[in-house]
Amino acid sequence: MTGMTTVRAFDKSSLFIERMNEKLDDYAVATWYLRLFNRWFGWRMALVGSTFAVFVGSVVLLTKDMDAALAGFALTFALDFSGAVMWAIRQYSNVELTMNAAERIIEYTDLLTEPLSGVSPPAAWPLEGTLEVNDLVVGYADDLPPVLRGLTFRVNRNERVGIVGRTGAGKSSLTLALFRFLEARSGTIHIDGLDISKIKLHDLRSRLAIIPQDPVLFSGTVRDNLDSFGDYSDAELRDALGRVHIRPSAEGFGTEFGNADILCNLESHISEGGLNISQGQRQLLCLARAIVRRPKIIVLDEATSAVDTATDALIQQSIRDEFPDAALLVIAHRLSTIADFDRILVLADGQVAEYGSPRELWGSEGLFRSMCEESGESEKLRAMCAR
Repeated sequence: MTGMTTVRAFDKSSLFIERMNEKLDDYAVATWYLRLFNRWFGWRMALVGSTFAVFVGSVVLLTKDMDAALAGFALTFALDFSGAVMWAIRQYSNVELTMNAAERIIEYTDLLTEPLSGVSPPAAWPLEGTLEVNDLVVGYADDLPPVLRGLTFRVNRNERVGIVGRTGAGKSSLTLALFRFLEARSGTIHIDGLDISKIKLHDLRSRLAIIPQDPVLFSGTVRDNLDSFGDYSDAELRDALGRVHIRPSAEGFGTEFGNADILCNLESHISEGGLNISQGQRQLLCLARAIVRRPKIIVLDEATSAVDTATDALIQQSIRDEFPDAALLVIAHRLSTIADFDRILVLADGQVAEYGSPRELWGSEGLFRSMCEESGESEKLRAMCAR
């Protein structure tokens, strides 16, 4: 049922009904010819079997010294011949079809899996939350050109870094490399001096936090989505909801940006993918999930792209208030989101085009300033960069 609201919103229901009818017609035609072929094949096999039975009967009649037992056996075999051949062909076809499942299993066994080996980092890692990327080269496949080409930069403790660039500059690819969804061809990524390529994947991904552009929620309750493993108390979970402006009230929970009756308590049901709540509420829940864990490095991949400016301001304020001791990497949908950050990383064609404070980049009149001037709110951004 996913996507039905979009179809109805664009008044394309009749188009999809026509497509469904066309597919039903195609299925009916294919089924008709399959049944027709079965009847055609059965009639041909019956004809062959009858001919064979007549031939065997003629041989029995022409053989003078054949006893009754042998003649009966020969005639019985001849009469059952066509049925046996039909059964054998049908079984052969079924085996050939069902072997597709075995073929798929064999293909899955040949798929490359993520390496699970490595060392376990210290229990408190990362303690400082410093990030150092050195000459990083990353590609999506061995036969494809790299999307990150010699990327080098450093994020200090508790530093807020905004990542901007044109489409295809490599912003999301950097995020994938940080969580090792893409393995580096060359270069290194160090967190608190520890090379992430040498530690276990589970340890790496459980110590970092990401709030993606398309928030990920699971079918279950609000509690399940905030704390899947039951590590935190209800008070901590409610406190995290309150910190993202989902405020407790006498009736349950409300928000500062709209109705949120579905989030009335921790036992409220969340449908698969969070389809029973709005996009903004999904992102707030993902932000609350990150607040509960208190990681030292948080990545926001255009996490506020689906909310209005007022809600974006509330979320950004929550980020500033709740993560003062964490390094933030924010891929921004709006330049105003990151214009007052500590530093701005400008990517172009998989490389570092500019890296520095907003004031420095505005004064250099480079790519960042041109993007600000093209955004339509250059005066506002200039004032923010000058702070």
